[in-house]
Amino acid sequence: MHIKLICTDIDGTLLNAARWLSEATVSAFAKAELPTILASSRMPSAMHYIQESLGIAGSALIAYNGGLIIGRNNTILKSTTFNLSILEAVIEHQKTCSYNISIYSNDDWYTASKDQWTLREINNTRVQPILEESIKILARLDSKQRGIHKIMIMGNPSELDSVIEAHVSYKDEVHFYRSKDTYIEITPKNIDKAKALKLLLEKEFDFEMDAVMSFGDNHNDNELTKKAGFGVAVGNATDQLKVIADYVSPFTNKEDAVARAINKFLIAN
Repeated sequence: MHIKLICTDIDGTLLNAARWLSEATVSAFAKAELPTILASSRMPSAMHYIQESLGIAGSALIAYNGGLIIGRNNTILKSTTFNLSILEAVIEHQKTCSYNISIYSNDDWYTASKDQWTLREINNTRVQPILEESIKILARLDSKQRGIHKIMIMGNPSELDSVIEAHVSYKDEVHFYRSKDTYIEITPKNIDKAKALKLLLEKEFDFEMDAVMSFGDNHNDNELTKKAGFGVAVGNATDQLKVIADYVSPFTNKEDAVARAINKFLIAN
């Protein structure tokens, strides 16, 4: 196995129970001395502090599950957004519900208030949102002719079930990804981390996917795990990802699964 690059998911994979990098994780990446790409549903700002802690500030990254591909030194290589009409429909649906709508465009996060869901995301990602009513955000994005990279809906599971049911007509344009019972992430239909990494390798590296070791835990890591030269599923990964993976760690993200795999396959040998 000749690995030249590591590509890893963040939440549920790289970070521990404290939503942070353990000393073992930082040490393993330092010893591996390989280019590392973070690939996440997060916005860029929510990934920069993790890059800094890994000693890879300024490196390329994959945000919004592949919706925004940023090369070295913050160069945008590709941006895929979806139409504002979908946000308009979600705003209309929310009138009879209590869920939080968070809107992501480029590196901006908009939401209406600092409710329990917003405070949780601030804690998880260390990013502060721009507080404004959803309808005003819609008008702002429309006036600036800006598309949306992601809508995240957070709330009661039964309300979130109704969101998916109410917006079936948009299934050919966007993907409704249920990252948790209480979270729905709406992203452009034809994106994924594997496509994004392939483009990134073509633009900025001189090798292909077979030289990549990937790490993941959830459905949005499926394609990357399939296409990478060596795909690793952490112990808390979905059953489907475990079937796809080349290696299933006996350890979870809370037990330094990524660090242990790096030590096992890239350093010990």
